[in-house]
Formats: sequence, C-alpha cells, structure tokens
Amino acid sequence: MSTFGPYPAVVAEVHDGDTLTLIVDLGFNIAFRSACRCWGINAPELATTEGKASLDYALTLIKPSDACTVVSHGWDKYGGRFLGAVTLADGRDFGIAMVTSGNAKPYFGVGPKTT
Repeated sequence: MSTFGPYPAVVAEVHDGDTLTLIVDLGFNIAFRSACRCWGINAPELATTEGKASLDYALTLIKPSDACTVVSHGWDKYGGRFLGAVTLADGRDFGIAMVTSGNAKPYFGVGPKTT
C-alpha cells in the first residue's frame, strides 16, 4: 500500500474518536480540507456513552486549530474521507494514544503498532 506524506496539517474539527477534519498543507501554497479517518483504529459510535467518552478523550489530545502531521494511506472504503496516520505536535501517534487509553480499538489489525 502506498503512503503519501508526511504533510503538515491543522485540525479544523474533531468529529469523534477516530475522525478529524484536517486542513492539509500540500505545499506550493495549496491546502486540502478533508475528513480524515484515523488509520488503523476504530472508536465507539458517538451515539453511545463510550463514543462520547472517546470524543472527550480525543479532545484532550487534539483540538481545533492544533497543528499536527498526517501520512495518507489513501481513501477509505466509502471514498468520502482519507485514511491518515496522525502525529500530534508533541510527536505522539494519535491512534496509539487512543488505543492505549482504551478509547479505541485496533481496526482489523491494520494500523499503528501499540507495543
């Protein structure tokens, strides 16, 4: 599987524990705004108590206007958002932080290694 990046980005919105809207700097004064499904993790649905807790925890890691870095793993299976490995400004991997905290699970064994 091909990857693209890393690209600097800014968070526009945190939707839930595994989906962010990012403004990705592609260089040459070109920015791309898109929903990013965090690669390799699955958080509980937002309509559940666990999903709300997952979003709350995600917001302790990253908030709108925060800088981050993203590596694209292509479009998700639905085509409306891309799969991205997000690195927080402090160097931690967002997906690993979510899984380690118990607020997300690895998604079919694909994604960041937590050990």
